[in-house]
Amino acid sequence: MSRRMARLERRGKRMSMIRVALLLGVCILALGIIYRLSVNTISTISRFNRDIKIVEYGTMEDKANGKAIVLKSEDMVLAEYAGHFENMVKDQEKISKGTLLGYFVTAQGRVPMRAQESGTFTQKTDGLEEVLRNIDLPAVTPEIFKYKTTQVKEGQPVAAGQPLFKIVDNLVPTRLLVHFPLNNINFEVKLQRQVSILQGGMELGKAVIVDMKQDFGELLMVVQFSGFQEELLDQRFVEVEVVFDSCSGYLILEKALVEKDGKKGVYCSNGEDISFRPIKIIKSKDSIYLVEGLKTTDMVLTNPPE
Repeated sequence: MSRRMARLERRGKRMSMIRVALLLGVCILALGIIYRLSVNTISTISRFNRDIKIVEYGTMEDKANGKAIVLKSEDMVLAEYAGHFENMVKDQEKISKGTLLGYFVTAQGRVPMRAQESGTFTQKTDGLEEVLRNIDLPAVTPEIFKYKTTQVKEGQPVAAGQPLFKIVDNLVPTRLLVHFPLNNINFEVKLQRQVSILQGGMELGKAVIVDMKQDFGELLMVVQFSGFQEELLDQRFVEVEVVFDSCSGYLILEKALVEKDGKKGVYCSNGEDISFRPIKIIKSKDSIYLVEGLKTTDMVLTNPPE
């Protein structure tokens, strides 16, 4: 064999060995990548099987929807004779004692009518002013909510004894007589408790429970606002939402709650790690707990380890 052929043979063997080494390296690298992917996949599946939920901050309320009657301090003026009233002030205008309100016109002439008291003038009477003047709650039945109002048209002739207008004392706080079915009340209600009153989703204000009773399968109560409610001036029967209690905090599911070393808490996830976090329970309702001791960024395990 010539020297040239020998060199070519040795070079071919070296190239074969290099190719084998490269192939072996590629196989080892591929096996490493596959192993790492498998580990990450198992870790991901394990993490997702933890059923993690980002904690939410919210509000939990004790509330009920009910029907209410608006109670006001109101003095109604009736016609002494047949005729009609010509008013000189606007409806819902605030007037003082002695203000000229208008003239009552009869066949005999025009008689000036002045305010006997200060307050808010309105011609919108409903016929229930006297009936609701002095409410005695122990004697009240749900039938009171079936009373019918009788509206008198402004500017129309009236007979003797019919209402002309009324003056509402706007210095006396407005009250509501509210009733709820007892099966809607699954929490404690106490006298002198402050509540929030909402109408159509809008808050009217804060009120205090000044009287209450349970009868006829219902809870009836009288709540009093801190002042006069202008928006309820011409209203008698209204639907309201009463919020008895409202608390804010972090909301967690009941199944996420665990007890460890005599303390209530939850498990929170931080990457691959989980840790126990003690909490303070403020309120619970319908398998949901309102708690303190968490942060907005916490991720809570809803299927914690035993």
